[in-house]
Amino acid sequence: MVDHPTDPEAVPTMSTTDVETVISDSGHTRYRIATKLWNMYEEAKVPHWTFPKGVTCEELDNNYKPVSTIKCDSAYFDKDKALWTLTGNVRITNVNNDVVLTDELMWNQHEHRLYSDAFIHIEKQGRIIEGYGYESNEKLTTYQLRQVEAIFPIDESRMPHPGSGNKPRPMQ
Repeated sequence: MVDHPTDPEAVPTMSTTDVETVISDSGHTRYRIATKLWNMYEEAKVPHWTFPKGVTCEELDNNYKPVSTIKCDSAYFDKDKALWTLTGNVRITNVNNDVVLTDELMWNQHEHRLYSDAFIHIEKQGRIIEGYGYESNEKLTTYQLRQVEAIFPIDESRMPHPGSGNKPRPMQ
């Protein structure tokens, strides 16, 4: 046996590829997580996990069907604070089919809230809302948007049908 010192800040305690796992709560499967690479730094000063090749997390209903989804290009999880930092093409879809798009989003599991100071694009109930700065509950049902830049109603009759080659009709 050879003593080989490693830096717990730079070398993961465990590194796993092509992960698909489920998380249960009170005996019920509630979440499904998939990622290409999951690094755990359990011995670091700040124990954390990284997902440098992206992560997808789905909340499941009692029939194991997804009710909400979070996807991003990379993620960092601070275990002590139960704080996720999601970066790069963050896309969240909730039970109402509302969509949130941003480049950075924080998810504090202790406080049950999502927040960001980055640009945010929300598609909700026939409207598009854009701005900088966002705070929401975990279900994305109650939120505040700071520095709102635009609110656009969506008129689907003006939208081109996929593959038709038609352009949107001009406003009258």
